[in-house]
Amino acid sequence: MDPDSELAKVKARIRALATRTVERGCSEAEAMAAAAKVGELLEVYGLTMSEVELREESCVQRILTFDDPRRVAMSWLFPALLRFTECRGWTVGRADYVIFGLEPDVQMAEYLMQVVAGALAYEEARFRLSADYIRARAAPQAVLRSFRVGFADRVAARLEELGTHRRATEAAARAAAPATGTALVLLKERKIEAAFEGLGVRLRTVTRSTVVRDRGAYGRGREAGGRVGLDRPVGAGPGAPRLPKR
Repeated sequence: MDPDSELAKVKARIRALATRTVERGCSEAEAMAAAAKVGELLEVYGLTMSEVELREESCVQRILTFDDPRRVAMSWLFPALLRFTECRGWTVGRADYVIFGLEPDVQMAEYLMQVVAGALAYEEARFRLSADYIRARAAPQAVLRSFRVGFADRVAARLEELGTHRRATEAAARAAAPATGTALVLLKERKIEAAFEGLGVRLRTVTRSTVVRDRGAYGRGREAGGRVGLDRPVGAGPGAPRLPKR
């Protein structure tokens, strides 16, 4: 038998055994036996559960459309969000944001984009009723644009902070088990790279800049970006960490 085919069958069996839990209707004895067999197979074939799961993750693509003034802020924070979720991404036209990567990462990126966009709409509505907006000397659109840029700057900074912390934690884990940890990182990178090449997409880097016309509105936007309360991530329990409010 082809070694790759045999290994694929072993991984499929491990995944099937891993689903045999008491919660899914198995007796405690059956669940314990399944867990013991999983451990035996992992040891015999020199695998880890993380590797088994990662190899079976598929790459997916999602398109989010923000065809309204929020796209100014979403464009500004999009690169930081992609780095945080370890996804590839690009824009099509002015309103479409394409996210590509392993399915759990893409789900997280999509979730964050929707939460941030909703928070921006809420915070901007509050800002429009404030004395700062009503008394602003600059043109209304310039004031609102400054607010959106400030909001995006703060959210992007928070994403970078959280990403830096996570990468440091992962690096520490790899230092404890260098062979396994490094192999998983490389496996993920290669999987995404190969899938991306299959799309035949050619990306072009575009540098954007903006001028803040109202520093006060920009500051109120940063404050609003610091208030964004992100609920638990996709598929996580109530105790999952939130984006730090700083």
